[in-house]
Amino acid sequence: MIQETTLANGLRIITDFMPYTLSTSISLGVQVGSRHEHDNIAGVAHFIEHLLFKGTKDMPDPLQISETIEQTGGTLNAATEHESTIYWCKIVSDFTEQSLKLLFDMIQNSLFKPQSIELERHVIIEELNGVNDDPSSKTEANLDELMWPATALGRDIAGTKETVKYISREEILNFLSTHYVGSSIVLSVAGNLKHDQVVDAVHRYSSKMSTGEKVEIPEIISTQSSRRFRSEYRDTEQIHMSMGFPGVSRGDPDRYAVDLLCTILGEGMSSRLFNEIREKRGLAYDIGSGVLHFDDIGSIQVFAGLHKTKYEEAIAVIISELDRCKYDIAESELNKVKSLITGRLKLRLEDTRFVSGWNLSQELSSSEIRRPGDVLRDIEAVTVSDVTKVAQKYMTHDRMNISIVGPVGKLSLI
Repeated sequence: MIQETTLANGLRIITDFMPYTLSTSISLGVQVGSRHEHDNIAGVAHFIEHLLFKGTKDMPDPLQISETIEQTGGTLNAATEHESTIYWCKIVSDFTEQSLKLLFDMIQNSLFKPQSIELERHVIIEELNGVNDDPSSKTEANLDELMWPATALGRDIAGTKETVKYISREEILNFLSTHYVGSSIVLSVAGNLKHDQVVDAVHRYSSKMSTGEKVEIPEIISTQSSRRFRSEYRDTEQIHMSMGFPGVSRGDPDRYAVDLLCTILGEGMSSRLFNEIREKRGLAYDIGSGVLHFDDIGSIQVFAGLHKTKYEEAIAVIISELDRCKYDIAESELNKVKSLITGRLKLRLEDTRFVSGWNLSQELSSSEIRRPGDVLRDIEAVTVSDVTKVAQKYMTHDRMNISIVGPVGKLSLI
C-alpha cells in the first residue's frame, strides 16, 4: 500500500508497506545531476555524492557512517545520474529510524573538510582514468560525445580531469545549497513499516531544511541528420563497438514500443542479435542492446565486443537486423518479450530495494507514481505495428552513431 505526504518544506515522502518482508529499503533522491552543472564545474554533483560519505558534525569519522548501516547487516550506497542523485540503504526493518537519521545527517551536516576534498579529488580522477583505460567504457563515453556534442549528456557524469582538478570548496557548497533543498528531494521507503512513523522521523530530521526552488535543466533537441563515426586505436584483442540512435523521453507515447523493440533486439540469449551474431556466426561473445530515457530525449543503443578481424561483417549483420525490425516482427515474438518483461518485473517486486527505487524514480520523473500493473498494461497494449513503426522512425541510417575502440582502421561501412 502506497502512502504519500509532502512536508511544509516541500520534501516528498512515499512509503510502500510490504508486511511480508524483514527488510526495509530507503531511497533518497535529489533532483540534481550532471545536466544541472555549468561546464566549468562539470562533475560537481558527483563530487558532492562522494563527499557526503566523508564525515558529518556528529560522525566526523567516515567509518562511523558506513558502520552505522553495515554493522546491522545492511548496505549503503549512492549514485549520481544525469538528472538525479540517489542515496540508498537496505536494512533490517528494526533499524529504519536510525538509517533515516543517518541519511538526513549526511545531506545536511557533512563537513566538506579541505583535506577530504583534496583526497576525494584524486579518487575521482582515478575513477575517470579507469573509464579511459577500459576499452568498453571508453567506447560508451565516445558514443555519448558523438551523439550529444556540447551538452551535459556528451560528457562523463563525473566530469573531466580538468574540471575536477579545479572545482573549489566554495563552488561545492554553493551547488549543495542551491540543489539540496526540500522542493528537490524525494524520500521513498519500502518494507515492513508504518507511514506515520516515517513521516514523524523525517519531519524531525529535516526541520531545518529550506524549501528552495527546483532548477530546470536545459532542453536537448537532437538535430542530427547524417551518420557519425568515431574510432580510437587500441592494441586490444577485440573491437569494442557501441552504436546509438536518438530515442524518446520518459513520457513519450512511443516509450514502451521502443522498450519492446530493444528487448527483441538484444535482451538475453533468445534475442535476435545474440542469435545472429554470437550463436550463428561466432562473431562476438558479448552483445546486447539497451535504451535510455531522459526528461526530454533518450537513446537506443547496441553494444558488442567483436572479433577483431571480422568486425565489419558483424556490424553489417547488426545493421541488417536493425533494418529487419522495421518490417519483420511476428506476433509470437512480441508476445515472448512481453512475457519476459512482465515476469522479470513481477520477480523484482518481492525486493524492497527495487520497490523503493521504482517509486522514487516515478516521483522524480513525473511527480506521479505509476504502479507496475499500470506500466504492464501499457506494455501489453503495444502492437506489432507500433514496434515496426518506431523502428522505422528512430533507427534511421542518417541518425546512426558508431563508436569503436580497438585495433581498427577506416571502416568501409561508413
